[in-house]
Amino acid sequence: MSMEWRGSMIPHFGIKGNEQSRDSQPEDKRSNLRSVTVDWPQFRGPTRDGNVPEQGIELNWSAPPLLRWKIQAGEGHSSIITFGQSLITMEQDGQEELVIARSLDDGKTQWKYAVKTRWGDFMSGVGPRSTPTIQDGKLYALFTDGSLVCLEAGSGKRLWNTKVVGEHHEFPEWGLSCSPLLWNNLVIVSPGGEKGAARAYHADSGELAWSSDFHGEGVYLSPSIITLLGQEQVITAVSGKIAFLDPRTGQTSWAGPWKIFLNNAQIAQPLALSSNSFLLSAGYGKGSERWTATPGSGELYVIDTVWKSKNLKSKFSNPVLKDGFIYGFNENSLTCLDASDGKLKWRGSKYGYGRVLLVDDKLVILGNTGVLSVVEANPKKFVEIYSGQLLSNARCWNGPALVSGYLLARNGDEIACFDWAKR
Repeated sequence: MSMEWRGSMIPHFGIKGNEQSRDSQPEDKRSNLRSVTVDWPQFRGPTRDGNVPEQGIELNWSAPPLLRWKIQAGEGHSSIITFGQSLITMEQDGQEELVIARSLDDGKTQWKYAVKTRWGDFMSGVGPRSTPTIQDGKLYALFTDGSLVCLEAGSGKRLWNTKVVGEHHEFPEWGLSCSPLLWNNLVIVSPGGEKGAARAYHADSGELAWSSDFHGEGVYLSPSIITLLGQEQVITAVSGKIAFLDPRTGQTSWAGPWKIFLNNAQIAQPLALSSNSFLLSAGYGKGSERWTATPGSGELYVIDTVWKSKNLKSKFSNPVLKDGFIYGFNENSLTCLDASDGKLKWRGSKYGYGRVLLVDDKLVILGNTGVLSVVEANPKKFVEIYSGQLLSNARCWNGPALVSGYLLARNGDEIACFDWAKR
């Protein structure tokens, strides 16, 4: 018997290592692997916002995807990325955290790279929290001890490594969780700290390029790029604050308060809504706000709140934008809001603290108990097309990937490849 926290403040009890977790789908039952032409190189997909690229193949939305293979995996909350015909993620293996590459064809290990470290806490469990990033054949991974490594994506050979935190760094309560951001040959991470909450390293050498003048206690946000008034900015956070940084220098363009009840723990990613506005959202009773930037006199931006809503409280899940409407979770219930005024369009079913992908006009949701659901991205009404168990019911805070019709999913117990192509 095991106990896990799933996102609410109510523990979940279950049995680890059930029969659903065993390796399955014999090799002779699998069809030949199709050519994989879609990349999934980073956290939340190619554009880092949950938008799924054109698959080049029609998907069978009304039926469960067919299992290609399923194998046991180590603990952790790392999401899945791909490189060619390799599936890559991070897992715990005893006292080591691994970056591990597996064949998309059969799940067999191709290579792995280990760092001797182990993070575990009562609420979020054991294992790495970050998702690696791939660019130009190189993979960048951040471990929970603050080790940042660069590997050859095809072989796992280490090219360089460095530490992004100092000896006396105060880690976030639930572990170092940010996923590396690649921008103009810089690797940007946001571990928090009083001597630069965000840092950038040269992608080819690992040498420090800049350390931000923005500082404070680290949270769980991954750095991302948002274009405001025609200028690219790194958006990042520390406890109780949000900031925009110049990605070339790390200098603060704007910073302001973002107070969240209980712990000031920013988890959900900001969502760009237009060329000058973005959405912030949080659980713990906080809700969401649309902020708009205008040119300032004496400062780069003036940030104003356009609307606030208690109908979108995104704690673990990141909302997506489709044709001017926001789809995301109000705690664990799916909702749709009008991005222009924040008005609620509909409330849908409860899916746990799920991960949401936008695939054309469909929402693909992987809930925290391993249930897969498909919902129309339709602001007029809530329409569920399909819902069914995909993985074992071990805690699933891991983001899936969808490449060339193959759905790749994992939790803290298993990892699997499914074929969703229409036949």
